Amino acid sequence: MAKYNIYIICKNEEIFLQKCKDFDNYKSKICHIQWIPAEYLKLTQCNKKLLKDLNTRYNTQNKKILAKLGTIAAHRKALLAIFSSKTNNNIILEEDATLMTSLPSTPNESCYFGGWIIPPQITKAGKVKMNVHPSKGMNKINYDKFSVLMAHAYFIKTFKEALVLFQTTITEKIKNYDVHLIDLQFFDLYYYPPLFVQGKHISEIDMVTNKNDIRTHNYGLSI
Repeated sequence: MAKYNIYIICKNEEIFLQKCKDFDNYKSKICHIQWIPAEYLKLTQCNKKLLKDLNTRYNTQNKKILAKLGTIAAHRKALLAIFSSKTNNNIILEEDATLMTSLPSTPNESCYFGGWIIPPQITKAGKVKMNVHPSKGMNKINYDKFSVLMAHAYFIKTFKEALVLFQTTITEKIKNYDVHLIDLQFFDLYYYPPLFVQGKHISEIDMVTNKNDIRTHNYGLSI
């Protein structure tokens, strides 16, 4: 039976060890769990050009740009860790990803393991009732009708796919990581019901308690 390799992005080892406890009941399905340190970029006199790396609105605050670029940098580290370790059946998790159900057998293809189902136009997210009715297991994403936003939990089937995704992030301009994934249409599938939701927390980017826990329960389809 194929086993999962799990890569958890979080700020320190204490949190990592706490997150590992979520998988105590699934040791028979897991080969390896690895800590990926979160990335906190700093602005100096010498690196101001990095602020131009993020494709965002002109009035976005510098601290938000740095935080979003830090998120991208952390996911790059996770993808490179997968490629360096040559592991297949990989889960990448952000610190606030919360396991909601038992781990299934490893899927045959890469997919989202959680997120928020939104209209094709991201600006309409949360403003339009989504007419999407997934069945249990793997479901196809119809990008003409909807996409899945957020990157707190996703499954990368092979280390070669991890390298391909990493290479797409090496560009002069990049959008927020979850939007970047949508633009690429990198994932064709999502798993239902979501294995992970984004736990309620104070966003380190916006410094407010976000509503992502509500948006990611049932992919936001119950809102």
